[in-house]
Amino acid sequence: MPPVETPPVQNPEQTYRLRAPASGREALAKISPDAAYVDRETGEEMRVAAAVLPLAPSESALPRAPENLRTCLRCDQLIGLDVSDCPYCGLRQPALDGS
Repeated sequence: MPPVETPPVQNPEQTYRLRAPASGREALAKISPDAAYVDRETGEEMRVAAAVLPLAPSESALPRAPENLRTCLRCDQLIGLDVSDCPYCGLRQPALDGS
């Protein structure tokens, strides 16, 4: 049996969603732990709100890679696994079982 080749990792760094607490403005960035991130328009310090899918290390650097999508039950549009309400039709999506 030939050895199984694993695809090269294209995205070694994690991307995070940053949020300014007072204004609610958000940005996506690959961050370093010792740096401070400031909103260029308001001057507020931004804080990490969430890790963006796909989680690093990953084969894809795309925020919406196929393995991180599902189909809306009403309008059949592709939406993210981490989305609670469909951005197209507004239908609340059922919780995933975590697998």
